[in-house]
Amino acid sequence: MKKISLLILLFAVFVIPGASPVSAQHLSDGAKISLLTASPGDELYAAFGHSALWVYDPVSDIDEVYNWGTFDFDTPNFYLKFLQGRLLYKLSVTSINVFLQEYRYGGRAVYEQELKLSGEEKERIYQFLQVNRRPENIHYLYDFFYDNCATRIRDLVDELLEVDWGPDPHPHEERSFRDMLQPYVGHMPWITFGIDILLGMPADKRATPWHYMFLPDEMFIAFQHARHSDGRLLVRSYNELLPERIERGTTFPVTPTWAFWLLFAAGCLTLLRKRVFMAFSMTYFFLLGLLGLLVFFMWFLSDHIATAMNLNLLWAIPTHLYFAFKIRSGKREKLSVLYFRIVLFLLLALLVLWPFLPQDLHPAFFPVIALAAVLVAGNSFLPRYKPQTENSQR
Repeated sequence: MKKISLLILLFAVFVIPGASPVSAQHLSDGAKISLLTASPGDELYAAFGHSALWVYDPVSDIDEVYNWGTFDFDTPNFYLKFLQGRLLYKLSVTSINVFLQEYRYGGRAVYEQELKLSGEEKERIYQFLQVNRRPENIHYLYDFFYDNCATRIRDLVDELLEVDWGPDPHPHEERSFRDMLQPYVGHMPWITFGIDILLGMPADKRATPWHYMFLPDEMFIAFQHARHSDGRLLVRSYNELLPERIERGTTFPVTPTWAFWLLFAAGCLTLLRKRVFMAFSMTYFFLLGLLGLLVFFMWFLSDHIATAMNLNLLWAIPTHLYFAFKIRSGKREKLSVLYFRIVLFLLLALLVLWPFLPQDLHPAFFPVIALAAVLVAGNSFLPRYKPQTENSQR
């Protein structure tokens, strides 16, 4: 879809009569176009860095940073659209000083790579950007892996210039999209846990050098090694606009894996007290059901590509919300017995087939699944706890 949009814009600029030039202003011989790369920040929204394109021409008084990473908080149903993958991001244009202000305040570095371009290539990119900045063209549907602030620049450069991106800069590594996120969130174990709950099998697809560039740092590397078709380097020079002064946060001492193994041990101890065991089981499966609702929503009711085909739905099952209360009722109805037998089979299959699953599951999921299996087995084979009624107390 991005390719089609770019081709339409190219067609409008260079083919349709009267459509070109789209701007009365042109670049002088002293103009430059640069890729800007911001280092990662401590907040989740900034954890993966940022990319923008800077056009600077002091002769023509042009100082414009093109940023595809902005959105409007006043959008109706903002959070719902964000979860559904239907939130429109937009291109914004500002000056370099305004752009750098946020990163200077946050202590994040900003690097400039000036592109080695002919006058005609600069003008082609600049006129293309003028089409992009029109109100009818600034919005797009954001996708973290395939259509973001970095890939928009990658696609623009790839379409307008004849670029040879070179060989794989990591020839000895096979990395999935999920693997590529780890260096950025490894110091935030609970964030990693949450991400692994929501991401499905598409995140475990093997990434190619083309895909690497969804991350600004990887696009920085790709631009540094890329060449024009005539052998010219794509990047003329490198410059540090802002040094990094951020203090990286320390890793949270209690990781999800340790926390859920402790919960596993506590859950097993409840087997010694039937009343506690039944209450714990009901609460546990109710919470798994709530989590399953979120996983179901992100798979079937959102447009996010990476949250589809999520195997976590085999243990975090929305129907737990209903059957959790059957545990507390003290009745072994045929439907409940059948349901929990199926659940036990699924849980044991996940544990046995763990190394062979097509989705990379977080290590903390193992004790979560194992505890669910213990609770199901306990409810199946232990004598049922029967809540006392008013008559039985007399």
